[in-house]
Amino acid sequence: MTDGGLGSWTDGRSSREQVREIATTLTEPRSVEWVREQAGVSSWQTAKDELSMLVEFGQVQAVEGDDGNTKYAPNYQLRYFDELTELINTHTRAELRGEIASIQTEIDEWRDEFSVDSRDELESTLTDDGLDSGAIRSRNRVLRRWERYEDNKRLLHHALELYDDARELHPGRTDSSNPSPPLSQ
Repeated sequence: MTDGGLGSWTDGRSSREQVREIATTLTEPRSVEWVREQAGVSSWQTAKDELSMLVEFGQVQAVEGDDGNTKYAPNYQLRYFDELTELINTHTRAELRGEIASIQTEIDEWRDEFSVDSRDELESTLTDDGLDSGAIRSRNRVLRRWERYEDNKRLLHHALELYDDARELHPGRTDSSNPSPPLSQ
């Protein structure tokens, strides 16, 4: 256990592996120094070199920060395609369609509950005079979930659109109704 009470995630990892682990989980642009500190490596140059390599291979993006210095940001496009691949590799078409139906059921329930036709319309009700703070907080929670559900529904839709083509790319695939081994094998 480390002083922070957590098992060390760095045990057995090289400095470059530690930098890679931090860099590939970024949620916002960060400097070399920030990544170096989070990775627990002493060499700024090692962190910089590894980040440059990750940019070269498309794992992260180099962006200009507000201060004019280079920062490293997530590659959202790559993450999106990774999520699509994961969905295609781990679910059948029927499961993906079922999840879309579940999401739509929840959205339909919110439409009925709040007597609205869209998320935007629900958002416009936040300033209604008759709402107390609890009702506003409740609507804000629903709005966040609704937005996330719409994003998930779009991702599932894309997975269904690409499903057969992605499965065709795997050698030895014979029947799309029977899940084939993951594409990453």
